[in-house]
Amino acid sequence: MSERALEMWRKSQCCGGAPEQVVQVDIYGDGRVIGLVGLTTIFEQLHVLGCASDASVQEELVKMVAAKNYVPVKDEPIYGAALVREYANFCAKKKKQEQ
Repeated sequence: MSERALEMWRKSQCCGGAPEQVVQVDIYGDGRVIGLVGLTTIFEQLHVLGCASDASVQEELVKMVAAKNYVPVKDEPIYGAALVREYANFCAKKKKQEQ
């Protein structure tokens, strides 16, 4: 993702409009969920752009999520793996709906 696109994502919904949905995700795989702002919007955008639902999108997912949510630097790989998993689930549901 270009820096310009990332900046646009950071600023989206900043000046009014409907508040973004918070999605609960089990980042650490231990049952504790963390609320992430804008995850559905991120997934929709990546899906429309045709981004693969595999590890190749992991870095982009972390950057986009971190633009509006706290992501501890030391946990970026853990967040990345969880986000790829969630995005793959999102894409599978989309594919099933399109059939």
